[in-house]
Amino acid sequence: MKKGLIIGKGWLGNRLETILNQKYVLTTTKRNADQPNCISIDFDQIIDKSISTTAYEFIVITIPFGKRQSIEELDFRFTQLIQFIGEFNKQIILISSTGIYPDEGDVINETTFSDCELNQSYQLIENKLKITYPQLVILRLGGLMGDNRYLSNYIKLDKPNLDVVANHIHYQDVCIIIDTIIEQNFKGKIYNAVAPEHPTKEEILEYQINQKLVKSASKKGKIISSDKLINELNYQFIFPNPIYFK
Repeated sequence: MKKGLIIGKGWLGNRLETILNQKYVLTTTKRNADQPNCISIDFDQIIDKSISTTAYEFIVITIPFGKRQSIEELDFRFTQLIQFIGEFNKQIILISSTGIYPDEGDVINETTFSDCELNQSYQLIENKLKITYPQLVILRLGGLMGDNRYLSNYIKLDKPNLDVVANHIHYQDVCIIIDTIIEQNFKGKIYNAVAPEHPTKEEILEYQINQKLVKSASKKGKIISSDKLINELNYQFIFPNPIYFK
């Protein structure tokens, strides 16, 4: 069995471990390890150790980065992560976000915007790791849903702008996409990972709250395309429509 390292045992990392454990021998990292095969490590502190380059066949990085931390904080965090990974030259998958794209446009793919138009924080980390590890695969996730995450937990039907389309993805699809990338040994790629159907927030909420299927009178907002991922991985989504996430 292949050996893998999941860096970051948060909401997604936990679920990813549960699903991939069926096929791989996994080690995880957490600020405070609470289980076997889990390494205690805090990337917001100076790291003075590195993993063995032969210990794992793949690494999946799920630690957060983006708009909540300053660029200086993120740069330090991922400098320490690079120190920890060292000269690892096998598969590395970085979980990024479609938040890297501006809030404009119609249908958005991986090359719609130039680098100077992308969110500075996300771009900093993607480029930092891509330069150090050219084999890096970047997965830009839409809104991560499923299990205990439902849109109706965060907004209600009395909120404005419910005619905006959703760019969501179910965590089970994320996990199987990662497994597919590992199995097919993809390297040096960037993919959007978003469910291929884009109902409005109103349509999702009506189903989740009232079990009603409705059609919004209007639709607006950007649509993130996963066509590249679907075509290159020959991937069929388990949950193609966010209305029916569970």
